[in-house]
Amino acid sequence: MESLVRAVNRLDEVVAKGEKCALIALVAVMSIIVFLQVFYRYLLAQPLQWSEELARYVFAWISLLGAAFSVRTHGHFGVDFFFRKLPSGGRRILKILIHFSMGTVIVVLLFQGTLLVLKTAAQRSPAMEISMGWAYACVPVGAALMFIHLVSILLRETEKGTHSS
Repeated sequence: MESLVRAVNRLDEVVAKGEKCALIALVAVMSIIVFLQVFYRYLLAQPLQWSEELARYVFAWISLLGAAFSVRTHGHFGVDFFFRKLPSGGRRILKILIHFSMGTVIVVLLFQGTLLVLKTAAQRSPAMEISMGWAYACVPVGAALMFIHLVSILLRETEKGTHSS
C-alpha cells in the first residue's frame, strides 16, 4: 500500500508541476492575445478575426487547469465554520461526504466532457476553423487531473488514518 501511495503522490507532484507550467504559459499567451486584440482594433483599426475566439478557448483551458490545481492545494472556496464546530468523528464523516461528492462530479465531468469532445470533433470553430474538440477537451482533461489529485488526497488521508489508529 505504501508503494502505491508513493507512486500516486509522485504522479500528483508531476501533474501539479505540469499544470503550473501550462497555466503560466496559457496566461502569458492570453495576455499577448488580448494585447494584440486591443492594439489591432483600436490603434490600427484592423481587428484580428481570430483573437477573441482564441482568447475564449485559452480562458476555458486556464479555468479548468486552475480548478484541477486548486483541488490539489485545497484552494476552492469553502465555509468551514460548521466543520470546525464538529467533533472529530463528525469532521471525518463530512470529509468523506465532501470527497465522495467531489468524486461524483469529477467522474460526471470526465464522462460527459469526453462525450462532448467526441460529438464536436468534426465541428469547426467559426474564426480559426480548428476542431471544436480541442476547445472542449479542457473539460475531460481538467476532470482527469482533478481525479488524480483527489485520489492522491484520499490515499494520503487514508494512510494518515491507518497510522493514527
